[in-house]
Amino acid sequence: MTGQADHPAAARIGRIGVWGHLDSLDGNALRAYVRRADELGYGALWVPETVGREPFTLLALACGEASRIALGTSIISIWGRDAQATRMGAMTLQEASGGRFVLGLGVSHAHLAERLRGHVYEKPLTRMREYLAAYRAAIYRGPGSERLDEPPVLVAALRARMLGLAATDADGAFPYLVTPQRLAWMRDRIDEAGAESTGAPPGAASPDRPLLAVTMPCVLERDPTAARTAARAYLAPYLRVPNYLASWTQQGFDASDWEKPGSDRLVDAMVAWGDADALRARTSGMREAGADHVAIIPLAPDGTTEHLGVLEALAQATPDGTTQGHTAAD
Repeated sequence: MTGQADHPAAARIGRIGVWGHLDSLDGNALRAYVRRADELGYGALWVPETVGREPFTLLALACGEASRIALGTSIISIWGRDAQATRMGAMTLQEASGGRFVLGLGVSHAHLAERLRGHVYEKPLTRMREYLAAYRAAIYRGPGSERLDEPPVLVAALRARMLGLAATDADGAFPYLVTPQRLAWMRDRIDEAGAESTGAPPGAASPDRPLLAVTMPCVLERDPTAARTAARAYLAPYLRVPNYLASWTQQGFDASDWEKPGSDRLVDAMVAWGDADALRARTSGMREAGADHVAIIPLAPDGTTEHLGVLEALAQATPDGTTQGHTAAD
């Protein structure tokens, strides 16, 4: 790796962010959580799309609670709304947040696209390419639209061709559940694709270099049994999802690793656990592997994703007694 990316979105989202469903929090607790993440200095708040709160609505609730933290989807499904609706939603949030929105898109998974939404899950790479083109071409004429900057667009990607598309047709990639070794491979793939499309040297620090963000589940727990219990509660739904099984196979795991409840080897590779120093070291490892941004998934003992204690522990105290998120130094 020849240097960190200098993509405009990198400054917007910072080095370290927060990722979570936020579905374990009621409305008041949700608002307090957003405010605290902002106070602690985290660069971005990311929310996914499954079967809980609708992400655009959720971020609209969040954007009034904090003035600095970026707000992003990681990710929304391209099967959940057409490209025109997505563009209107993205631009509305861009306006409401004062330019702090980041759009993360993904092809999701067959069981969610077909059984949940009634679509035919086929040719995901082609569908994403077509969707990105339709999103760019969609019309938005909201108030002040001519003055709004376009939100950055990141694509959930696990394999080479989707990573290439993220580099050439979007602003970068947002992989999930990967090791630092796999992340380094991903860094090379998106840099190569980006260089081919722009003519810049691969890996050169420039505004044209694709952005690479990654999630990292974290358990603030030194006891291996307790830590792995929380990690397994979080990972359980993914142990039967074909896209992740294929990705783990390419990362050197096999069926014995994802047989329920998941091997220690897989759990320890996918979920960071230990004290604050251990979690910070894992975060730094992701950065050293090529991530421009690491989104912390703060796991509670039951595997839910809104454990404020993890965020507090990873935030660094400043001399005046306030706290500053792990965005400033890692």
